[in-house]
Amino acid sequence: MASLWIRATLWLSNLHRRMLGVYFAVIGPRAAYALTGALGRTLYRLITPFRLRSEAQCSAALGRQFTPDEVARISEQAFVHRIWNLTDLLLAPRLLHSNTYQRYGGRIPEPQLTELLDAQRRGQPAILVSGYFGSFDLLPVFLGYNGVRAAAVYMPHPNTAYDDLRRRVRARSGCELVPVEGAIRRFPEVLESGGTVAIIADHHDERRGLPATFLGLPTRVSRSVGLLAWRYDADVVVAGNRRVGDEFAFAIEVEDVIKHEAWRGQGDADRVIRYITDRYLGALEALVRREPAQYLWGYARWGEQLARQLTAQFSTSQTQPAPPVPTTDRT
Repeated sequence: MASLWIRATLWLSNLHRRMLGVYFAVIGPRAAYALTGALGRTLYRLITPFRLRSEAQCSAALGRQFTPDEVARISEQAFVHRIWNLTDLLLAPRLLHSNTYQRYGGRIPEPQLTELLDAQRRGQPAILVSGYFGSFDLLPVFLGYNGVRAAAVYMPHPNTAYDDLRRRVRARSGCELVPVEGAIRRFPEVLESGGTVAIIADHHDERRGLPATFLGLPTRVSRSVGLLAWRYDADVVVAGNRRVGDEFAFAIEVEDVIKHEAWRGQGDADRVIRYITDRYLGALEALVRREPAQYLWGYARWGEQLARQLTAQFSTSQTQPAPPVPTTDRT
């Protein structure tokens, strides 16, 4: 009976998503983002555990830069941007084509585009790194339309119908999508042949990760990017796909390009991996600090243990009564 309910729920959600796609095509992008934005704000205020985790992590990372009210607004808008990622996917099949992607801000800026294409022609391996920032789902689409042939890793979604939609959109410009479990075999093949791979390198790796800090908080980061770059003499390009305004508009921002010549003199493999890791983390930090409302604050970026700890501390601080206002005895 439980499996029947699950199948029925998935069928209804898939039907609803298809109907939304048709409805968005009728009302247009601006109205679609306004509608889903209002829905996102309502949901955010109703899902208290997620709201507390988002604000706790945002406050711990950025609390010195922003007031508590600003942190609350940033966290709420970050959830709206996550909802808008689905809106992007539903609008992209109708709007994004090889002759329209530049209209929506999908062109990689110069001189990085020319350098990427030139490296591709020369057979220079490259690793494109991004994080859970902005409209990250559309990055593979824009890479392909810019002429950058890349193998992009992706995490399959448990809802197969939604996963099919996401894969169709991401691959529509010719990028190869590599399931995360196949990346350990496929990525070395691509880099060995002088190709380009794309990775969301924005995860906590508790067991095997390299100790590091991200936005001032301790984390453990996978060695994969640094190890692959060292082994195949690959350049590392750090970029994000920032959403512009509240419609179907974007801006690809290249934050750093780490040429393989830059780390050749850093010493042995461990030092090279540390250098590359610290540098790409710094670039991802710069993207987030410039536009914090487009980062995924509800995600346990620093691990579940720290997320629970920060949320508990934040919840306690929210429930503590304010200190009494001192008064002057005039008697």
